[in-house]
Amino acid sequence: MKKLLVLFSLLPTIAFSNETILVQGAMDMEVDYMISQLQNANKEHIGSWTFWKGKMGDNNVIISRTEIGLTNSAAATTLGIEKYQPTLIINQGTSGGHDPSLHQGDIVLGEKIVNFGAFRTEHKDPNIAPAMQDQLFFDVVQRLRNEDNQQEKYTHFSSDPKMLNKAIHIPYNHGKVIKGTIGTADQWNREIERINFIHKQFGTSSEEMETSAAAQVATAYHIPFIGIRILSNSEIHSEEFNPDTAQWVQSFVVDFIKALK
Repeated sequence: MKKLLVLFSLLPTIAFSNETILVQGAMDMEVDYMISQLQNANKEHIGSWTFWKGKMGDNNVIISRTEIGLTNSAAATTLGIEKYQPTLIINQGTSGGHDPSLHQGDIVLGEKIVNFGAFRTEHKDPNIAPAMQDQLFFDVVQRLRNEDNQQEKYTHFSSDPKMLNKAIHIPYNHGKVIKGTIGTADQWNREIERINFIHKQFGTSSEEMETSAAAQVATAYHIPFIGIRILSNSEIHSEEFNPDTAQWVQSFVVDFIKALK
């Protein structure tokens, strides 16, 4: 009888357990505000990557400063998963605009996430100029091996649909919030023709340097993931980089985390 009473006393905790959320930003300016909102924060440094663990609302939250770029993002995501066992991963931060309908301050929720920096070219003889339109998407970098030792191909990765539908309803005052395509590469593009080419080829809403790597690792571990990026600048509209956008998107993410019950 005592064993049954103990079991029943544990059921509410099991049924209504809180999330453990790994939330990522590459630079200090992309994590500082979230760290300030973390209760009882404990800092831990592993290799080149730093983590802060605490509480935010009802959820256990680990803030990860991934550092910049795909390699750093993949490494920090793998470390965060192995050490903290998150039930949700959020990759957030700033980005440059690709979609002409978007402006500085608008937020893109990554319905699709693609590594647009992976491409190959066919043979050309000497003295023939390279051309962007001849680049072919090189999807082998987005393959994952499953439990049956089979390689699965991905043309893109996706944010968790439930998380997308929650995030789209979070109030936000600095622009609009849309579901779109986040493009990732170890690039910072300012040439309008190249931006337009990438947007046409991949349907990118904005570009940045970490999300697809984090999404790929999360997919390999079968952990729900969402990419959230704010437009900090837009070459298309001659909108220069605004550092305030880093705090705006972090505030949005904090509200999103607190809304997760």
